Amino acid sequence: MRLTLQHIIGAVIGGAVSGLFFYALGTHDGKQQAALKAAQDVTQAIQNRAGINETINNMDSVALCRELGGVRDQCEQLRGLAEDQR
Repeated sequence: MRLTLQHIIGAVIGGAVSGLFFYALGTHDGKQQAALKAAQDVTQAIQNRAGINETINNMDSVALCRELGGVRDQCEQLRGLAEDQR
């Protein structure tokens, strides 16, 4: 069997088409993996935020002041303000 120019051109075109197909397939799979990872990260961040919110909501004003870096004496003044508001 003799290879002609048509056979060679056909093989090159076939290889290029199959290469593009597999490239597109790999790119599509990569995008899906990236989207899935982003969705998982967002879900984890929301769960972490829920835990943080619960912790903060359970703190009184003095504890929250201290957690945010307030000075003990200044934060203790908030205790009187909270009792006055009741």
